[in-house]
Amino acid sequence: MMSAMKEGLPSSPDLESSSDDIKESRETTLAVLTRQNSIVDLDLGFTDFLSADGRPTFVVRLRTINEETISIVFANDALRSCSHVFESVRKSSGPRSVLQNVSQDTFFFRTWLEDIANRTIHKSVPIVFCGFSWSAFITDHAWLVVGGSRCPPTELNRLVDIPGTLSRSPTPSVVTLSATSELGDEPQTSAPIRRDTNSFESPTSTTEVNASFVTPGTPDWTVKYPVGDLSPHIIFTRSIDWSATPLGDMSTWTREFRQIVNLLMGNPHPAALFWGDELTVMYNKAYADSIAGDKHPRLMGVGFTTAGAFQELWDFVGPIFDECVQTGNSVAVSEQNLPILRSGFLEEEFYTWSLTPLYGGTSKVIGLYNAPFDVSKSARARRATETLLKLGQATTLAKKVSEIWKQILIALEDNGYDFPFALVYSVSDEVDSMDDGSSASSVSADMKSCILEGALGVPEGHVAAPSKIDLKRSAGGFIPSFRDAMRSREPKLLNIKDGSLAESLIEGIEWRGYGERCREAIVCPIRPTNGENVMGFLVIGVNPRRRFDEDYHAFIRLLDRQLATSLASVTLFEAEIQRGLNAAEAAAQERSRLSRELELQRTRMQRMAEMSAVGMFSIDPQGSILEANDTWYELTGHPRQQWDPMSWLNVLHEDSVPHMAAGWNRLTVDRMAWNAELRLKKPWFDPVTGEELDNWILVGAQPEFSSEGEMISLMGSITDITPQKRSARDADMRAKLSEKLLAREQEAKDLQLKQLDEAEENRRRQNNFIDITSHEMRNPLSAILQCADSISSSIKDALQDNDKIDPAIESVLEGSVEAAETIQLCAQHQKSIVDDILTISKLDSHLLLITPMEVQPVEMVTQVLKMFTAEAQMCNIDMRFIVERSWVELDANTVLLDSSRLRQILVNLMSNAIKFTKAETRDRTIVTSLSAHLRAPSAPEDFKYFPTNKGHSDVTSGQEWGNGRILYLRFEVKDSGCGLTEEEKKNLFTRYSQASPKTHVKYGGSGLGLFISRQLAELQGGEIGVAAKYGVGSTFAFYVKARKAEGISREALKDKVNAGPQLLALPKPANSRVASAPASLATISSLSGNNHSTWHVLIVEDNLVNQRVLAKGIKKLGCTVHVANHGGEALEMIQTTKYYKGCENNGKELTVILMDLEMPVMDGMTCVRKIRELEKDGLLNNHLPIIAVTANARNELVIAAKASGMDDVMPKPFQIRDLVTKIEVILSSV
Repeated sequence: MMSAMKEGLPSSPDLESSSDDIKESRETTLAVLTRQNSIVDLDLGFTDFLSADGRPTFVVRLRTINEETISIVFANDALRSCSHVFESVRKSSGPRSVLQNVSQDTFFFRTWLEDIANRTIHKSVPIVFCGFSWSAFITDHAWLVVGGSRCPPTELNRLVDIPGTLSRSPTPSVVTLSATSELGDEPQTSAPIRRDTNSFESPTSTTEVNASFVTPGTPDWTVKYPVGDLSPHIIFTRSIDWSATPLGDMSTWTREFRQIVNLLMGNPHPAALFWGDELTVMYNKAYADSIAGDKHPRLMGVGFTTAGAFQELWDFVGPIFDECVQTGNSVAVSEQNLPILRSGFLEEEFYTWSLTPLYGGTSKVIGLYNAPFDVSKSARARRATETLLKLGQATTLAKKVSEIWKQILIALEDNGYDFPFALVYSVSDEVDSMDDGSSASSVSADMKSCILEGALGVPEGHVAAPSKIDLKRSAGGFIPSFRDAMRSREPKLLNIKDGSLAESLIEGIEWRGYGERCREAIVCPIRPTNGENVMGFLVIGVNPRRRFDEDYHAFIRLLDRQLATSLASVTLFEAEIQRGLNAAEAAAQERSRLSRELELQRTRMQRMAEMSAVGMFSIDPQGSILEANDTWYELTGHPRQQWDPMSWLNVLHEDSVPHMAAGWNRLTVDRMAWNAELRLKKPWFDPVTGEELDNWILVGAQPEFSSEGEMISLMGSITDITPQKRSARDADMRAKLSEKLLAREQEAKDLQLKQLDEAEENRRRQNNFIDITSHEMRNPLSAILQCADSISSSIKDALQDNDKIDPAIESVLEGSVEAAETIQLCAQHQKSIVDDILTISKLDSHLLLITPMEVQPVEMVTQVLKMFTAEAQMCNIDMRFIVERSWVELDANTVLLDSSRLRQILVNLMSNAIKFTKAETRDRTIVTSLSAHLRAPSAPEDFKYFPTNKGHSDVTSGQEWGNGRILYLRFEVKDSGCGLTEEEKKNLFTRYSQASPKTHVKYGGSGLGLFISRQLAELQGGEIGVAAKYGVGSTFAFYVKARKAEGISREALKDKVNAGPQLLALPKPANSRVASAPASLATISSLSGNNHSTWHVLIVEDNLVNQRVLAKGIKKLGCTVHVANHGGEALEMIQTTKYYKGCENNGKELTVILMDLEMPVMDGMTCVRKIRELEKDGLLNNHLPIIAVTANARNELVIAAKASGMDDVMPKPFQIRDLVTKIEVILSSV
């Protein structure tokens, strides 16, 4: 074949050796034919090669490229067959000046041809024009060969527009143009350039030509000394000893053959040349990379059927090669499955390829040009898609889960290549059951079993396909993989290499598809997309002629998704069918139930009618009786066997017949309901007296209609109203008597209301009198107490500071101190009487209410103890406070109760304890303890609660108490005083009663304190009692009912109360000349021990006497005092302090405000509201402490004062030390 080629092709090394006349004549002829829209076939020696190429190709005479029109000397059949492309290419050769003004895209294409010819851009840069990717190369310095291949839309989408003109840069990969609209084709994207390329391209896509594929600037690589750079592949090709092949040494190659191999190597797509009888192979770089694989480089220069070449393909392609040689016709094969032995195994590959016979200027085929394209991905994808479509169509035929397994196998049966074998198992919850296993619940894998539903390629009884598998107890086979897949919910790949797929497991399988043994298998857990439970497994073999690559993995994922979607559809359909069956069954049951109920109702209504005391009847429109109960016959006296029309009129009294006639007309003509009172002929006798009376009945009736609106009957009832008629007569008589009684009753009510109003007015006057009396007594008492306190403290200070006082004067001064202290005691006694009278008044008038608020009892008891600090120190009484462990265990830190009433009881008990203890000569102690209980605490040994006739009221049931846990708080005050005898204990807790007549003489008192304490304890749901022994001491204790405050942290008092009984010890003051043996009192520091010189106090008081006395007492503490006569002046004063915004640096200091409530101009409550509004508006920087000082100590007023914004209330009379204690408490909290 080589010799034939040598003979058939011109052997002259230079095509231009012909005479100039011949060349001129040919050029003239070509130009004329071009103008006539006809392209001349150029005799280049390889035109038969270009003509057989299936891609559009044309040749331009190189020397005309820069002229106004260029000369296209050749166009193959592929280009001519595509008329619109051929026309666009032809137009690009026209006058340059016309193209620039008419068609921009065609002009760009013409410019690209010129750039290629003039070496302005690299010849490897393709351009997209008219939907084809064009590339070009120069051969023999005379011809520009331009070829194109179809560019898919996906390639066009990756291209970017270039602005206006064709880029001259050598770096672009692809230039894209489109045919102009004048060609009549679809619009294309205009002049974009692709900036980057993907590493993977489909066989039909426009592939970027890498520089290593070609020989830049090398016109002919076959010459002995080629010009330009040679690519590695060309260098390798030149290194082959071609003299040992049928092609012979390169120096012997003809000019035509050199052009063919240059065209071969310059082609950016895979191409190969098979030459001679042995089909010696020569191929380009693209072919080496995509087709030859590991057969390269040994494939170069050897025969096609040589061992190591394509021997395995000859059975598939040999007949095609022979046909092409024998017939001389080009052959094109689409998607042929060609198994190539590469990478150690026979690979499944699909190629679309063509063979073009090469004659070499002879009449005999001496070579074949091969252009293969690898379409394996698209072929496999189509096969996978068909399988997935069949799977989706087959599974739609399943109506329930148990039917889907068979449909899966039916869908996979036709694709034996991708499924060499298949097993389908369903999952069942019942391990020992043999049902169809069509569903799986959420139990663990240990409780499941698998049932074989079918197989492809696996014989029955095979070791890999047991009919039933216990996932907990079974072993071997695919069971471990089933467990792993059930846990992961993902397909699991098994491989012989890593041992996950045992070779013994797949022996004996009847392989489908290629009939070759699989190296890998996959276990797919089947679960619906709408659930998490695995309901089956699909075991499939992997195609033995494919790698398990990303494409295969994607196919398995799609398969798994399709199975999940199909299973979800079946489960939903099955659930819907089941719901429909359940609904139908429920409806049938409901109809049966309603029928039974209707029959029962009918029977019940019939019995009710028979037993009813009301006569019931039914009459047809003609007046004949249809039905009537016994009562109707008894009331009317109508004969039972008489059914003549209107016969029932005979039972009516003649006076009622006209009424009945009118009623019948309303019922039958007007078709409306009717009722009336009728009199019967039958007399009525009183069952008691036998008196004969008129017989009256109440008739009610209404018409009954059919569905067509026709009246079918009249239904009604009659009721015996003779007793009511008789009662009405009697009622008339009683009404007259009632009118008289009502008149007298109204007179009595008016009198009663008048008396109630008078009583209420008297009580109001009494309360006002008590309030006024209390106010008028407390105001001077407060001044008396403070003055006496000032006198006493001044003399004491003078005695302490001066040691050289004359004894006589010292005696007089000490007497004055004693007199001042006597005045204080008298004032305190007077204050106690006023308080007791006020409380007794409220108790008697039932005006005393229990008002709950959040209270910390430990804090409250500590505050009460502070009130008695000075007196205990003076009397050398050791005071202690113990918190029991139960208090901490029940977390009773914060509770809801009435703190003022509880404080009043504690103050009474503490006053009595000090009063009866201070006169004792032995150790003087008072121990106060606090405990908490879930039930009312029982009385300890030797202790007795005061008996009462009142039940324990549940004061905590109101809404204001909340829903907290109910607690009982027990308070105990134990003293070492004189104690009580049994007779004395009997006289306690009663009004105006003391233990004995001498108690008042020795200790004073009114006998009201314990009585009030008992009343207050009982009002709070508790009791009070005593345990005492004469000469030893007394223990008074009481308990109250409270609720735990919800949302209050257990840590509220953790710094003050720890677990277990705790002692809150109170520090002892230093000794003085007056109080030589001071007491030890709980954590409250003595008044004299504190430094109050930093306090700045504002007194707001309209009473000048009280103002001066209070200011003088506070000044003695070292405080700075400011005064205001009413609330208005107080507001003006506050605006000059550091509290006011803008006066932080130069304003006056202010620590606390003492404010009276009743003042002219602006009262105390109005003033404090305005102050709090200033705080809210941000005009005051911080919270300003304010204490209300008032002589009105009623609890309602105290609550109102605090609600208005007061921090606390100090009722008059008070001593300065009491006021200081309250200020300290408030300042510590602020």
